[in-house]
Amino acid sequence: MSPKYKRGFTLIELLILIALIGIVAAVAVPGFSQLIENNRLTSANNDLVGALSMARSEAVRLGTSVNVVPAGANYSDGIRVQATVNGTTQTLREVAGPDGNVSVTLSSGSNPGFRANGLGTHASTVVFDICASSGEQGSQVSVTRGGQVESTNITCP
Repeated sequence: MSPKYKRGFTLIELLILIALIGIVAAVAVPGFSQLIENNRLTSANNDLVGALSMARSEAVRLGTSVNVVPAGANYSDGIRVQATVNGTTQTLREVAGPDGNVSVTLSSGSNPGFRANGLGTHASTVVFDICASSGEQGSQVSVTRGGQVESTNITCP
């Protein structure tokens, strides 16, 4: 005797399962995209703050001026930490630019630098804006004349 019902899924059950997977994906994908963008913003912020902090500490350690300059046409292309030792400019660290649609712009002041005593070589507070293409959230990194580096959250334009 064969059983009355066979094991497996009916076509209706499969269609319902596919519809449920589609609904879950439609809800999850925008949230996942936002998560990726937030991680890119955080990474770009940490890279910039790390490069600036490293530049200050290396200026004190080496006893010479250390500058932070863009690695390309602008800071979105990357960050380069440079020191001039015995008349030769040496790159101490180079950080790649942010991934995706994240931009790092120098919004106020000039390229930051640090003297051997840790104070800034720039004439006024230097401000960087780190924003994503969505224009919602971002961060602002500032370097005071005293050499202090701080980061705050902002709403990008």
